[in-house]
Amino acid sequence: MDTGTTVPCRSNSSHKPAPLAPTVAALSALLARCTSLAAAEALHARLLRSSRLFGPPIIANCLAAAYSRLGAAPSAVALLLHAPTASANRFSRNILLAALLKSRDLPAARELFDRMPDRDTVAYNSMIRGYVDSGHAEEAFRLVRTMRELGVRPSDFTFSILSSAVCSARHGMQVQAAAVRHGSAHRNAVVGNTLIDMYRRVGLLKYAVRVFWSMNQRDIVSVNSVMSVYKDDGQSSQLFECFQSIRSLGLSIDEFSVSTALSMCTTDEDLAKGDQILALCVKTGLLSHLIVSSAVIDLLCVCDRLADAVWFFEGMAAWDSETCNAMISGYARSGIMEPALSLFLLSLRKGICPTEFTFASLLRCSSCFGLMEQGTQIHALISKLGFEDDVIVATALIDMYCKLGSLNHARILFSRVCVKDLVLWNTMIIGLSHNGRGKEALQMFWQMLKSDIQPDRITLFGVLSACSLVGLVDEGMRLISLFKSNYHVVLGLEHNTCVVDMLSRAGLFSEAVDFAENKLQKCNVAAFSNILEACVIQGDFDMAELVAEKMVKLKPRSSLPYIVLAQTYGARCKWDSMARMWRAMEDQGAKKVQGYSWLCTKNEIHVFTSSQILPHGREVTDAVLDLLFWDMMDHKYAHGCVDC
Repeated sequence: MDTGTTVPCRSNSSHKPAPLAPTVAALSALLARCTSLAAAEALHARLLRSSRLFGPPIIANCLAAAYSRLGAAPSAVALLLHAPTASANRFSRNILLAALLKSRDLPAARELFDRMPDRDTVAYNSMIRGYVDSGHAEEAFRLVRTMRELGVRPSDFTFSILSSAVCSARHGMQVQAAAVRHGSAHRNAVVGNTLIDMYRRVGLLKYAVRVFWSMNQRDIVSVNSVMSVYKDDGQSSQLFECFQSIRSLGLSIDEFSVSTALSMCTTDEDLAKGDQILALCVKTGLLSHLIVSSAVIDLLCVCDRLADAVWFFEGMAAWDSETCNAMISGYARSGIMEPALSLFLLSLRKGICPTEFTFASLLRCSSCFGLMEQGTQIHALISKLGFEDDVIVATALIDMYCKLGSLNHARILFSRVCVKDLVLWNTMIIGLSHNGRGKEALQMFWQMLKSDIQPDRITLFGVLSACSLVGLVDEGMRLISLFKSNYHVVLGLEHNTCVVDMLSRAGLFSEAVDFAENKLQKCNVAAFSNILEACVIQGDFDMAELVAEKMVKLKPRSSLPYIVLAQTYGARCKWDSMARMWRAMEDQGAKKVQGYSWLCTKNEIHVFTSSQILPHGREVTDAVLDLLFWDMMDHKYAHGCVDC
């Protein structure tokens, strides 16, 4: 029946509402949480399709920041450079500056920095960090001075960056003073930690400890840092007190605390502590950390427990480069070359990539035993694997060649290194000095200063050794004054010993004795031994007798002063005094230190003293030497030979 009403018809297809576009806040949060480059690129493509990329500047800024964070700094640079000029703001320029610096384009970054109309603390921090990472510390400090002149207030991060760039005591004190004025040194744990590390790096260990105790907030990094300072200073008791106080400070012991504490358990009185810490590692599960395992191996090797170290190493569930390095270094320390090389080859077969420290340990083996053949083979492998440009490996190679007397190879390697650091310069200077090239070592030092490398106490030791070799006493004293005034280097035991040796070689025995008595009270025996040897070599027997008498009063374990006095008394027919010297030497238990030489034939090392030629085949060796001598005399090869 028709009712006269119209019933609307239903359509089978339903109209779904259009999806809402994500808000700017949602897009920003999504970009900030990107964990892969592929996800960032997918969002980039979606934003381009929706024409929203350069709408509000915050979206492009967040995308560029994501690219930079995920290791695609060039993509961040390209994105911001193509952004409309009108959409650029302070945040865009700061992100672009950081991306350029991550791309290592320092000139372009500086050009952008100079054109920025509103440089804030973030921009200055980025530029300072860029200079520090590129090795231009002076430019970084110059920029900080400009920052202060323009009234831009530094942040806590500014002082953290500057602390990592400091390479001299004077700059370190200036940075700490500025941090104290701004209140960052005491209230911010990160700044305090970087100041501790800074003072440790420049050798002012007492200042590092003072910074630690002045901090209002300390974390486990602070404790680990000051423990490293105590370790460098050899203060084992303070280190263990600090280790025991970690829990009282409300902190948890981590793998770095344990590894630092284990590295100090090397003396007889601290060996028991090492066993206790090892038990703590087993109890807390810290032994699963490979850094702790490598510290345990180091401890066992240093304590002459190589068999225990090998047992521990072989029982590990997994190896990495650090543990293998520790075991190889242990073999090298024990003078065992073949197992070190075997372990190195085994680690390569297991797919463990060698590091620069692996090669440094292997090269140490070769240099310690004069194994030129093995050293050159390792060098060939280093070149094949592409490690030759690494400054640590290059330094180890140069050190090996210098110790093996192959200075030409050392010079060639040194010239090939593009960025030479202080350790590399020091290695070359000391290598030249030890090979009798004193003048060349001094020339290398002045060349280092022209390269804007700040010398340290090791450099001073090298140049003083060079001055001692060539007899430049006045030059050596001038260099000491230079290092004190310009580089604030404090003379240590090794420097004072060099001065004594330098004065002795120059025949200034009275000055050497006075210097030793004033500066080396704790090491008089070693200093007087150098003076006495120089007196005997140069034939000043009156001074030799005086020095020997001073040494005998100190009751040394060396037989040198007793022998010199006995021979002197015998030459003057003072038989009672001569007999007294021999008896005193016997009562004191003094022994003559023998010099050893070694010779490597294939895989076997023969060690012999001055009274031995070779442990095997002496007759054959004598025959070969006779044949060589006859051939030299017959063909006149030995032009400097004395007629027999």
